[in-house]
Amino acid sequence: MENSTKSSFSGSVIALIVVVAIIFFFIGYFSHVSKTTVSVPTTNVSTAVAFSSSPTIGVYAGPAGLNNTEHLIGGDVFAIPKGATNLNAIDTVITFFLSTQAQEELYKLGWPPIDTEAYAAHPVNTTLPAYNGPAVTVTMYDDLGVSASATQIMENVLIPEFESIYPNIKINWVQLRPDQITSDVEALVESGKVGATVIAQDNLAIGELFYAGDLDNITNASLLLPNDLIPSMAGLVTYEKQTYKGVYFLPYRANLALVWYNPSSLAKVGFTTPPSNWTQLLNLGEALTSKGFGGISMQGHGGASTSTEMFQWMVQAGGNPMVLNDSGDVAAYYYIYNLSKYFSPAYTHDYWASYKGLNNNEYNFFDYQWPGSLDNYESIATSGTVVYNTTNATYTNASAASQAILAAFNQGAFFRPPVAWITEWDALADNAFTEIVTNDCGRTACTESSIQTILNSENLAMYNYLVSNYNTTYANQYEEGYFAPLKAA
Repeated sequence: MENSTKSSFSGSVIALIVVVAIIFFFIGYFSHVSKTTVSVPTTNVSTAVAFSSSPTIGVYAGPAGLNNTEHLIGGDVFAIPKGATNLNAIDTVITFFLSTQAQEELYKLGWPPIDTEAYAAHPVNTTLPAYNGPAVTVTMYDDLGVSASATQIMENVLIPEFESIYPNIKINWVQLRPDQITSDVEALVESGKVGATVIAQDNLAIGELFYAGDLDNITNASLLLPNDLIPSMAGLVTYEKQTYKGVYFLPYRANLALVWYNPSSLAKVGFTTPPSNWTQLLNLGEALTSKGFGGISMQGHGGASTSTEMFQWMVQAGGNPMVLNDSGDVAAYYYIYNLSKYFSPAYTHDYWASYKGLNNNEYNFFDYQWPGSLDNYESIATSGTVVYNTTNATYTNASAASQAILAAFNQGAFFRPPVAWITEWDALADNAFTEIVTNDCGRTACTESSIQTILNSENLAMYNYLVSNYNTTYANQYEEGYFAPLKAA
């Protein structure tokens, strides 16, 4: 999909509050805790292997799991603090940033559009509503991330464009980490001085504000959802209404992790297409490492990024990650344990957008990594980026990543529930990864039984935490599976 700067937006009629979900957690904003004990695979990459830097890097939606092909969505949501004023102006800001044309600009930062219209060859711009209210400055808290590209698009493109269309509304754009936004908003609500304020917050961090009672109920905004919203996301507001008896956040920026690989290396070990299921992925790992190629990497360095990746594996194995120890969760951890014998040593430090190892044989398959800035795609490879197109089994350039993203959306997507205790869950899920993958179940070689024991222990720790910090009734809800991945209705 072409992403060009829009010189002007058409103005009036539909107030599109396109929302996309995203009840996950966006990459990079949570702390990443180093493991105290780190073992790395013993497989050595042969210096004699016939490897050359590839002119292309493949990207696709990834292999199907044991139970399904569901993909974890992360990103940011819009919310309005309790006590906010000038709601008409705030709604105007939200509508603008959810417009098709604004999504195209955000796509350059790696945020895929959230409605199918935006993927069309010639997407139609959203017709924006008029604003007839008083002059006002809207403070927009945003955890978009401090980067040159983010600042360029927001401060030099989108905000000036908005203010040219709506001269009576100025935007005070405040970039902060999710935890800082939470602190600032809590202080504003407590002081009663919220004013005209809107939040673009991490979809999991928003849970702390929601459970603290610091958000307005914005149920009426859900009436403006577009008809062409990506199907896997269409049921999210329904979930909010059923679970929270209202709508308190509108999904805004989506993010989907994709799988990246070196097509040349895969072809040399007999894989003309990337693995389509977990069994094929195991076979690929064995083929790569046995022939001296760099193997597989993932976010295994510890902290919230590792547990987030495991969340997707557990869902694809048929588990409910929130309880940590059901049969699907055990199957996912056991699979990752077996796959880890083919891990590149890079897995202990690789993180979001760490793709360059694909072109130096450090690894040749990079599991579920966030896209990052689309502007960086071409710099990753030596002369371009490609995708394996599962529709017609050919390689194409141009809209490589967008094809993979749309394929992942169409395969099914889900969100992590925005519970206030997700940080504790992250720590316990990461503990399990450390004990199972890093420490080899106490250096005795893991079995499904020993993995079940480890996960039972983490499950009990989560239960006890909820008893201590909430109450026994709430902890029992957790144990009974009340909290689960949010799938579109």
